[in-house]
Amino acid sequence: MASWNEGTDCCSWEGVTCDSSTGRVVDLDISCQQMDGSSPPDVGYYCRQFQSTLPHNNFISQYFPHLRGLNLAYNHFNGSTISSAIAKLTDLTRLNLSHTGFSGEIPSEFSHLKKLVSLDLSFNQVAFVRDEDYSNVLSNATNLSELWLQEVNMSNIKPSSFSNLSRSMKHLDVSDCGLTAASLKVLEVSSTNCFGKMLPDSIGNLKSLRVLSLDYNNFTGHIPSSIFNLPNLQWLGCSDNQLVGPIPSEIVHSSLHSVYLNNNFLNGTIPSWLLALPSMEILGLSYNQLTGEIPSYICYLASLLVIDLSNNNLSGSIPECLFNLAELSVLNLRNNNFHGPIPSSMFGNMSKLTHVDLNGNKLGGSLPAQSLATCKMLEVLDVGNNNVDDVFPQWLSNLPSLKVLILGSNSFHGAVTTSNSFSMLQILDLSNNYFNGSLPAGLFHKFPAMKMLKDKSEEVGTEYYIGLVNYKFSFVLTVKGKECVVNKFPSVFTTLDMSNNYFRGEIPDAIGELGSLLFLNLSHNNFVGPIPSSLGNMRELESLDLSSNRLSRKIPSQLTSLTYLSFLNLSRNSLVGPIPQGNQFGTFDAASYAGNEGLCGVPLSKKCGGDDEDGDHDQDSEPELESGGELFSWGFAGAGYGCGLVIGISTAYIMFSTRKPEWLVEIVENWTWRG
Repeated sequence: MASWNEGTDCCSWEGVTCDSSTGRVVDLDISCQQMDGSSPPDVGYYCRQFQSTLPHNNFISQYFPHLRGLNLAYNHFNGSTISSAIAKLTDLTRLNLSHTGFSGEIPSEFSHLKKLVSLDLSFNQVAFVRDEDYSNVLSNATNLSELWLQEVNMSNIKPSSFSNLSRSMKHLDVSDCGLTAASLKVLEVSSTNCFGKMLPDSIGNLKSLRVLSLDYNNFTGHIPSSIFNLPNLQWLGCSDNQLVGPIPSEIVHSSLHSVYLNNNFLNGTIPSWLLALPSMEILGLSYNQLTGEIPSYICYLASLLVIDLSNNNLSGSIPECLFNLAELSVLNLRNNNFHGPIPSSMFGNMSKLTHVDLNGNKLGGSLPAQSLATCKMLEVLDVGNNNVDDVFPQWLSNLPSLKVLILGSNSFHGAVTTSNSFSMLQILDLSNNYFNGSLPAGLFHKFPAMKMLKDKSEEVGTEYYIGLVNYKFSFVLTVKGKECVVNKFPSVFTTLDMSNNYFRGEIPDAIGELGSLLFLNLSHNNFVGPIPSSLGNMRELESLDLSSNRLSRKIPSQLTSLTYLSFLNLSRNSLVGPIPQGNQFGTFDAASYAGNEGLCGVPLSKKCGGDDEDGDHDQDSEPELESGGELFSWGFAGAGYGCGLVIGISTAYIMFSTRKPEWLVEIVENWTWRG
């Protein structure tokens, strides 16, 4: 303290910080690190030893009432107790009393320090005597983000007291504190910044643990095998970390029924023991780097509710013995390398199935009509991006709960007709197939859920509870050649995508009855005739793509009534006449109309004028077909020209998620661009 000279301004003293506007002392730091600029010395070393104890009267609060920071680390106070007068410094945000030789009880008055952000009491002979004293410190300091309590006696503290930890907590150290955790049953440490930290093997000492939730922490390294050997562990959540290596191949005992290891960097094969646990209900291994085939052991897990093996490198065929899983609600095998046909009898015993996602594999053959038709609770069926060769499965109309049907990017063919209504269907993707023929007007009467206007203020409608699990699925969209992910959407979300097929004839006026549609894509087909003016009745429409067809005549002025329309593509047709003006049409650029030589007016450079510009003279004319009977090259169309809308459904499990009752003013606000 050589710079502390009487008669000089104390604000110039080393270790003293004053407020620039008031001149008051707001920070006092006489720790060893402050004095010599080096790192703290080894444990047991003190830079100075005080002969007297820290005053227990109002000395501190009297002379330093506005302190925000107090650091006395590595100063020895001869085993004195911590003064309760410190608690009168109610503006304190940082308090460091580590390595100070204090002993005895930590004052209960510390609960008055409500502004604390950082508290370090480590390496002293002090103790929290009463459980409520520790709990009150945590519950009152709502902004506490750093708490160091190494070697503080906490033998009287119940593990449940840690439930009061601040949401701002970033660092917590309670090592060598004498915590009695042998009876700890639930440990949840989620959404903390533990980047670069490894899971401690000592977790395996918590023999009574039933629930271990360590999601969203950025833990690295391997998963300790001791975790899987906890004899009473039922729920294991380690999703969304940076864990690597294989899942331990052998265990001694485990009572696991729910495993969440999604979104890590795990590799290797699925260990056989994991699929031999008789009480297994939830198996979440998505977004890892797992290889090999699905072990046949899985077929003996009669209690399974959820299988999520999506986004791995698994291969082989889908086991037909999955037929035995009568309790299964969700099957997600998306984005793997499974091949061969979808087993014909696989779904025959799965009466409780609600979600099936097989998108992004190499599955062929036809849909297993006989067994799938028994899944009366099915809400989502996604077989997109495979090699399925079949006709339109109108028999799916017998599934009363079906909301999402994704058949895109396969080899489906033939006409699209149905005699029964798809009563709940909101999302239909038939894109990139070989469907042909005209669209009968009656087809659009079969989608009542696409007609009904709903309250846009409804809460997010993609969450489902399966047991205690909150389940969500999200959309993968391709717009203007770029992929984006819609992580959530309201229950009013409806879309129809029939792009990149061989449909012909006129677009029926009845399509305008689908008043709740948000996205409509009929691009890259052989549609002729006028754009139906009834499209103007689809007042909720936000995206309309009719590009690369053979449409002719004028653009209906009724389309200007689509006040939510944010994307329009009418390019590569034979449209003529002036482009309608008003409302959203003032926001579209020339690319929306490219390849229509007969169009004129804003935003095109071609101005309208004269009798020969009104387009009436060729209302009945159609462009001549090129050789082969097509106006454009399907190879070129398949390359992604234009702004085709390709929809896929990806499924994932999210524990402890929050429902938010919000309508997205613009869909793109929820898109995460990946292109």
